[in-house]
Amino acid sequence: MSEPVLIAALAKAGFDGIDLPFYMHVDEVDWSDDKAAGAWAEKRVGWAAKAGVQWVQAHGPFFDMFGEDEAAQRSREMCRHGIRACGRLGIPWMVLHPETTAGPYDADHRAAMMTGNTDFFRSLLDDCEKHKVGIAIENIFDHAAHQRDCPHYFASRPEEQCALIDGLNHPLIGACWDTGHAHMNELDQRAGIVTLGERLKAIHIQETRSGEDRDDHVLPFSISNPGVDWEGVVAGLREINFPGPFTFEVHSALQRVPAELLDSALAYNMAVGRYLVGKISKP
Repeated sequence: MSEPVLIAALAKAGFDGIDLPFYMHVDEVDWSDDKAAGAWAEKRVGWAAKAGVQWVQAHGPFFDMFGEDEAAQRSREMCRHGIRACGRLGIPWMVLHPETTAGPYDADHRAAMMTGNTDFFRSLLDDCEKHKVGIAIENIFDHAAHQRDCPHYFASRPEEQCALIDGLNHPLIGACWDTGHAHMNELDQRAGIVTLGERLKAIHIQETRSGEDRDDHVLPFSISNPGVDWEGVVAGLREINFPGPFTFEVHSALQRVPAELLDSALAYNMAVGRYLVGKISKP
């Protein structure tokens, strides 16, 4: 299904905002060619305007923060291209992952990761300011760190997210809370969201199984107990008066839906969103 058709279907289902998965577009154009990059963005501005929706959030590229080869340098440069693309689309916040290296996760190791992450995100701030786009640093699940010979993923806990964000001390640096990642790490959803407080600029609403390398990215209530604590999620968002947007990251729930069922699937997705947002809005 083409992008404009899908955008129109989302609008028809009642969605008023869409998230840009920039990581899916990194090989689509020569991003160093400003004319080509501008044309790519203008098409999407037009598709959204025609459907009556807005681009409200983005997920930036995946990248190698500490690699020294040409591929790593290119992946880091794609973050700058993502920021520029978001600026053209009017997207205020782009989600990026922090990085973790092999090590024991002791005080020295954590300090080194704090320095490395801080230096990299700070290097993007000129582009952020120029294009009026913020970076929301996401909590990642620990299994991704185990694959790198480290017991925990850096900034996967809200206290570390806060320390990294506060150390950068810039209004265009904030947090993204992924409900599925928090669940996989067995974190308290309400407490984590409340700890982030006003730093929280983006959310990834998704259901997943716990304690495994799953990261299912399906709709809330799709997983048998114990699933994500949705009462805790909505309580935390209500407590901090989170302004939105209420953004789903549930691509795995919809990838295989036949075209004939897409409208029904999106309508149910919208109903789940309205149910949860309604609980957040209750006094």
